[in-house]
Parts: sequence; structure tokens; C-alpha cells
Amino acid sequence: MKIGVIGCTHIPQAMPALPEKIKTVFKSVDIILHVGDVTNIATLKELENNFTLTFAVAGEQDSPELKKYVEPKRVVEFAQRRIGMIHGDYSPPALPRTLRNRLRARLSGPAPAVNPCDYVLAQFSDVDVIVFGHTHKPYAGVKNGVFLFNPGCASPLGLGRPMVGILDVQPRSISGRFAYL
Repeated sequence: MKIGVIGCTHIPQAMPALPEKIKTVFKSVDIILHVGDVTNIATLKELENNFTLTFAVAGEQDSPELKKYVEPKRVVEFAQRRIGMIHGDYSPPALPRTLRNRLRARLSGPAPAVNPCDYVLAQFSDVDVIVFGHTHKPYAGVKNGVFLFNPGCASPLGLGRPMVGILDVQPRSISGRFAYL
């Protein structure tokens, strides 16, 4: 099964619509997974109307309207594989703004950085793949026996050229590749 993975489209803030090249890249995918920061429902409708069934999770930049329809994380199953979906934005829980907590924060310094792979792994159990976004950096690798895949950023807000990913998910193998838009 070929799965198109897209994230961080940021439409219309970063670009007016999906890039035209996406039609070529996603023409043969069976489904699409959007890993958040869609920002509006029209983008999801466009993916479904022009390509195929699309599943999505919410990112921190998504509109309140969109967040009514998509969850912050979910698990889908294809080709006998369980795939966790999450945007991956992490923010530590806020402490009450008491004098004691403000003093503690000043004395302890900035909060330690959280590795995005460790964070997304901690959000799921019993999955074969986790797709995530947020960092705008493409990533494909295996950690703790789970294939982790970040398609990078589909909008020009990324750290390089806009891109998406293609997962090939089979009962006995999983692979991923990136495609520039």
C-alpha cells in the first residue's frame, strides 16, 4: 500500500493552495495522512476531492473549526500495520504563575529540549509506524522497533524546499521516501 504523507501545509498563511506538483507526487497513493498544521478544512477537502481518502490530526496552528473534526493523535491500520499519527508539537505543562514557580524557573534555567522522536514514541504503544510533523525537518528511521517518519514541510515555511513523503507499507516491510514539490 502506498501512503502519501503530508504536513505543515499552512494554507492560506504560507501559500494560497497546495502546490501543483503534488498532483504528480500523490497520483498513485492509496490514502493520504496529513500530520497537522493543515490550518483549514478546505485543504483536507481538496486532498480528498482530488486524490483519495485522507486522514488528519490537528497541529497547534490549526483553526478551531478544523480542531472540531480532527483529533490531536490517532491510530489507523493498513496492510496489517498500525500507524500512529501525531503532529508532534510539545510544550511542557505550564506551572501556575506563583512567585515560587517563577523563582524556581529562573534558578533552574530553560527547560531541557525534548527530542521529537522520543516525544512521539512516548505517545503510542503497539504501533509499527509513527508519522509526525511540526519540526519541518524530514526524518525516516527506526527507534525501539518503530519506523518513525516525518515528511518535512509542504509549505515554503520549511527549512528547505517544500516536500512530502511516500510510505510503502507492506505486511512484512515498511519504507519511506521524500519528494520535493
